[in-house]
Amino acid sequence: MEPGLSFEELAFSPGVLAGWRFPVARLTGAAPGPHLAVIAGVHVNETSSIEAAVRLQRAVAPPALRGRISVIPILNQPAIASRAQYVCPIDGKNINFSFPGRPDGSFSEALAWAVLEEFAADADVLVDLHGGDLCEQVSRFTIAQEIGEPAFDAESLALARCFDAEIVVRLGPEHLAAPGRSTTGRATRRRSAAFAEAGRIGLVEEENVRFHLEGVLRIAHRLGMVEAAPPLARTPVMTTRYLWVNAPADGLCRCRVEPGERVAAGAVLATVEDVFGREIATVTAPESGWILWRVTHALVAADGPLFGLAA
Repeated sequence: MEPGLSFEELAFSPGVLAGWRFPVARLTGAAPGPHLAVIAGVHVNETSSIEAAVRLQRAVAPPALRGRISVIPILNQPAIASRAQYVCPIDGKNINFSFPGRPDGSFSEALAWAVLEEFAADADVLVDLHGGDLCEQVSRFTIAQEIGEPAFDAESLALARCFDAEIVVRLGPEHLAAPGRSTTGRATRRRSAAFAEAGRIGLVEEENVRFHLEGVLRIAHRLGMVEAAPPLARTPVMTTRYLWVNAPADGLCRCRVEPGERVAAGAVLATVEDVFGREIATVTAPESGWILWRVTHALVAADGPLFGLAA
C-alpha cells in the first residue's frame, strides 16, 4: 500500500455482528515494519482515551513511519446512542471481560473474538485504551498480563511501562482460565498487548489524553516504528493483584480516599449513609495497596463496585 492515512468501515465475519460496521483508521508507513493495532471505546464514556485514539491518527507522519498502525477509535458502537456504561446494550455484557471471545457467542463475545482474530490477527502488539466512565475517577495505571514464561512476561511488563503510569498491575497466569480483558485474551494466544487506564466522569481532559497518546507513541518507538517518543516522567508502583471493593448496602457513599492514594489494610475507604444522613456502613480496605479508581456518584447499590485496589 501507498504511504498515508486511510479510513474504512470494517465488517467482521461472525453472524451476530452482521449489519454492524466499525470505523478503522490505517496509517501506512513509507518503510515496512511492525503492525500496531489500537482500540478505544470499549466503554463509550471513556472519552479521554477515545480522543487519544482520534489524535493518534495524525500524530505520526506516514513518511516517518515504519510499518502500520490500525486504530478503532470506538469499538462499542451499539452503546453510543444511549451512552451505556460498561456494557454492550445488545447482550448486556461487558466487552472488557469477554476476551478472547468466540465467533458463535453473543454480540460482545463475538466482537471480542473478531478484535483478536480479524482486526489484530497479525498485530505485533494490541493496545487497549480505557479510563473514566460516567461514574468513575481513575488513576493512571496499566495492566500487564503474565503467562509464567519469563520472556513473554518481561515484554508484557515493558509494554505496560511504556505508559507514564502511577501504578502497574501484573496479573498472574491464573487469569488466563476465564474470560477477561483484551490483554488477557491476547496472552492466551502468546501474543503481546498493552492495557491502559486514565480519565474521569466522561470528560476529555488534556493530561489524560496525553497519557494515552504518548504511551502508544512509546510503544511504537519500542517496536522501531518511529524515531523518537516522549520521555517518561515517573517510576510506577508495581503490584500483583487487582481487588474489587463493593458497597455493603444501598445508600449515599462518602468516599474518604482518592485514586492513586496508598492505603493500609483496614483503613476506612468510605462510609455509607441512609437517605436521612445516618451512617449505616463503613467500607474498609481488605489489604494494603493503592487505589486504582473510585465511584464518583453518591448513590450506590449493595454489592455494586466502589473501588479498585491494587495490592
